[in-house]
Amino acid sequence: MRAGQRVFAFVNSANRDGAQFPDPDRFDIGRTPNPHLTFGHGIHFCLGAPLARLEGQIAIARLAQRFPRISLAGDSAPGWGDSLILRGILSLPVRLD
Repeated sequence: MRAGQRVFAFVNSANRDGAQFPDPDRFDIGRTPNPHLTFGHGIHFCLGAPLARLEGQIAIARLAQRFPRISLAGDSAPGWGDSLILRGILSLPVRLD
């Protein structure tokens, strides 16, 4: 890097760091410890983090209650979308039976 050049830190990368997370590309809802950077850090910590966590807990619990045998449909991997800000699943085919 040279003086005056811009540097971008990608949370997309940080949350999939093999030095921090065993099997970093696997979705593990119970991963512990989970030192992710999704909601920022320090003075830049997201004010909406508690609400987002609560929404996720409620939504996943309700989904599991309503469809106890939910499973991935087929052998295809999820479709991922990447941007400068977020990394997320674009599609995730599931079976509800």
